[in-house]
Amino acid sequence: MQLYAKALLSLIFGLIVLSCVVPFIPQKAYGDGFTQENVQANIGNRVITTFIKLNPPIVTSEDTGDKYIQFRFFDANTNTTINNVSFFINVTKGDQHLMNDLFYTHSGFLTLKLQPGGDIGQWTVAGDKDPVLGGWMSQDDTVNVQSPILTEGGLYHLGITILALDYANTLVDQNNPPKIDSYLSVGDISVQDVTYQNNPYNTTLISYYDKTSDFKFDEATKQFSWSMPFDWNVNRFQDRPIFIHEELRVPKSLHVFSDTPTYAASAEDFGLTGRRVIVDPYTIGDYMIVHLFLNKFDLVNMSKNIPPGTNTIDFKVAPEQPNVQTSASLLTDFGGWHVKLGWNPTSLTANSQNNLSIGFFDSFTEQQVTGDVDYDIQILDKDGSVLWSKTDAIASQGTGTQSVSLPSNGIYGITVKVKSIFNNGFQDFSRVGMARGNVVIPSTITESDTLTQTGGQPTNPVTTSNNFTMSNNSTASNNSTVPEFGPVAGIVLAIAVLSVVVFTVKTRILKH
Repeated sequence: MQLYAKALLSLIFGLIVLSCVVPFIPQKAYGDGFTQENVQANIGNRVITTFIKLNPPIVTSEDTGDKYIQFRFFDANTNTTINNVSFFINVTKGDQHLMNDLFYTHSGFLTLKLQPGGDIGQWTVAGDKDPVLGGWMSQDDTVNVQSPILTEGGLYHLGITILALDYANTLVDQNNPPKIDSYLSVGDISVQDVTYQNNPYNTTLISYYDKTSDFKFDEATKQFSWSMPFDWNVNRFQDRPIFIHEELRVPKSLHVFSDTPTYAASAEDFGLTGRRVIVDPYTIGDYMIVHLFLNKFDLVNMSKNIPPGTNTIDFKVAPEQPNVQTSASLLTDFGGWHVKLGWNPTSLTANSQNNLSIGFFDSFTEQQVTGDVDYDIQILDKDGSVLWSKTDAIASQGTGTQSVSLPSNGIYGITVKVKSIFNNGFQDFSRVGMARGNVVIPSTITESDTLTQTGGQPTNPVTTSNNFTMSNNSTASNNSTVPEFGPVAGIVLAIAVLSVVVFTVKTRILKH
C-alpha cells in the first residue's frame, strides 16, 4: 500500500513542533559491494550506520521463492543498536516503480520478506502501522511485502531515507535527510543451444551484473560473444565499489572450445588476462566454466579509452593455444576477495617444497584484510583429485604461509576457499568464495597483470600476475565494520555472498 506524501507531511509538521529535530551533517558512505553492505552518515557526533543484507545472497532469475532483505541500524562508535527508526524504502528497476513506502522498527532490526506477486507499480504490505508516523511494522520485526521485486534478472535500485530515530517522534532534519542509494543485481540466466557442425550444444550464460543480449557463437573462430548494458560515466563509479562477474558454461562435448586449458577473452576490446579470467573444469563435471571479472580499478582504467556514447560492454571468449602459467593473483568467484600468492623460490621444480605466502585483499578497495581469515587450500590434478591440501588454515591479519609439497612435472589446479573472516571478535561467514588458479611445474613466476586494448580481438590470457611477497609489517588496512546481530544472529546465514553490485551510498534530499 502507498503512503501518500500530503498526509504524511501534515503529520510531520505537527510533530516538529513537539519533537527534537536531530542535526544532520551529510557524508558519503560506502558499502562493501555485495549483497550485504554497511553504510554510514554523521548525525551530530554520532556515526549512524545501516547494515543491509540480502538473503539468499545468490539470487538469479530462476529463483522463484521468497527473498529477504534484513536491516540493522546502529552507532558505529559503540556498536549499539539504534531503536525507533522510521525510514522510507523506494525500489525501482530501470523506469519501473516497484515500491515506495514507510517502515518502522522499534528494535533497530527489520526484515522485509519479499514474496513474488503483484504487478509493476503495485505492492501489498502485510503488517501493523506505527501509531506515530504510520510506518509499517511487525512485532517479530518481519514485514511481508508482495511485489515483483528481485524476480527478474538485472539491476534494482534500493533507496532508503531515514525519517526519525531514537524516539518515534524524533525527526531528522527533513531539509537535508540522510539517503542511502544501493543497486542490487539479480543474476540474469540465459540458456540456449549453439550449433557446431549441425550439432546442438546446450550453453548457459549467467551475468551477475545486468541482463545480457546478442549472445552468439561463431563456428569459424569458435568464439562466444555477448553484450551487456553499462553506463561508462566515470563520475558514477570512480568512488564506488563496483564488480562485474560473467559466467559462461559450455559443454565439454563441444571439444573445439573445451579441449584447452586457456582462453583468450576481452571486454569492450580490452584484453582480459591473469586474475580476470578463471577457468573451472571441475565444479560441473560435463561443463567447462569460464569466469570473467572486472573490478572498479579495471573499469576506471578502461573508461579512459572508451568512445563517447558507448553504453554497453561487449564480451568475447575463444579457445587459445595452451599457455598456462603459475598463478600469483586470484579472484574468488563470490565474496569479493583478491588472493595474492608469493612463491619462494620463484622457480618451481618437481618433487620439492616451496614456501607459499598468501595475502587476502578486498577486491573493491585492494586494501589488505586486517582480520584473521579462515581458509582451505588445495592442489588438484587434471581430474580434480586432491594431491595436497590444508584445511582450516588461519591467515593472521590477512597474511598466511604454507609449506607446499610440489608434485611431478605437469599442470595442476590450485584452489583457495575463503570460509570466514574474524573481525572485532566476530566471525563473519557472509563472504565465502572460492579462488582458482594454476600451478605449472616446472615454471618461473613472472609479472604480468595489465589491461590493454586489442583492436577488437581477444588477447592471449596470462594466468600469472604480480609476484607477491608478504611482510608482517604491512600497513595496509581495511576499515570496514562488521556489525554484530546480537540476539538475532541466527538469521544471519553462513552462506556465500554473490558478487553483485552495491554502489556508493550518498546523501541527498528526498524527492516525493
